[in-house]
Amino acid sequence: MDYYVIVLRIIHILGGVFWAGGAFALIGFVSPAAAQAGPAGAKFMQRLNMGTRWNMAISAAAGLAILSGLLLYWRASGGLRPEWLSTGTGITFTIGGLSAVIALGLGFQVGGVSRRMGELGQQIEAAGGPPSPENAAKLAAFQARLQSLGTLTAVLLVITVLAMAGARYVSF
Repeated sequence: MDYYVIVLRIIHILGGVFWAGGAFALIGFVSPAAAQAGPAGAKFMQRLNMGTRWNMAISAAAGLAILSGLLLYWRASGGLRPEWLSTGTGITFTIGGLSAVIALGLGFQVGGVSRRMGELGQQIEAAGGPPSPENAAKLAAFQARLQSLGTLTAVLLVITVLAMAGARYVSF
């Protein structure tokens, strides 16, 4: 029994499930509901991003999924042997891994935009009253950027999940 691979797979799968599931829930349900709720939804998203460990938990899960995935990839490929990398399994794992790494990079951008949006929300809240037209435009721009980054991240994570689930069955 290969305990090294078992432990890495558990870390990889749990980290990936939390990361992808959180991203899918956030982009598919939480963000649209918050947008429909108007100012109360914006306040909720501000609290989620600034007042909880949500971003830290998602980042940690993503980082653990990527790191354990790289170690598993190294192990499965026999140290990046070209003959394994050119198989259907190797190519599919490579596509899945690359899409995950790109999704992680986009996730960091999401975190940065969320933080700036939360800081602006705190400034507006501290000033009292509704946001100025300039700040309202900034909030709308942040929200649009988050939606597009989140959607792209979710698509990349779908590619990742499909590649990881099916790679062992791809042969040519």
